[in-house]
Amino acid sequence: MARPAKFTADQILDAARDVAVEHWRDTTIAHVAERVGAPVGSIYHRFPSRDALFGSLWARSIRRFHEGLLTATEIEDPRAAMAAMARHIPRFCRENPADAKAMTLYRLPDLLEKVPSGQRAELATINDGANAGLRRVAARRYDRLTDRRYRLALVGTRQCPYGLIRPLIGGDIPHEFDAICVAATEGILALGD
Repeated sequence: MARPAKFTADQILDAARDVAVEHWRDTTIAHVAERVGAPVGSIYHRFPSRDALFGSLWARSIRRFHEGLLTATEIEDPRAAMAAMARHIPRFCRENPADAKAMTLYRLPDLLEKVPSGQRAELATINDGANAGLRRVAARRYDRLTDRRYRLALVGTRQCPYGLIRPLIGGDIPHEFDAICVAATEGILALGD
């Protein structure tokens, strides 16, 4: 009978997240093992490679980030929903700095090439729920949803606000960036009116 695991996958991911704040892309399995207090082999028992471990950490951070985006899509007024989506980005990164840092470890296309094949299906669809929620809000925002309007919604609510915040991740994210992100979002979305 196999003995029970001493460390959960979440404990290992928490350790990986914490050391990634210090070492970012230079974080090793040995760093993680030292932080969690486990032999390196125990980490490899759960995660077959460094990219499998940090890919799992990246995915967990993205799922946590998406929770706030999905909550914002439930706001009835589409303009308020899209402003809340933009505002969520600096707030999440400010309130969850370690998860925000973990989100910067990879770009999704690069990660898909590095992780074991068993992880690729989950990662390939990781943004589907957030994208579907945005599509629903954008359809309420515009009289007629076109590909161009959806692209504007995506750029306005996610890509632009995240682009404004990403250089600040790992440091102080001033509260004024909440309003800056919303203003940028509203300007971009107005291009579709």
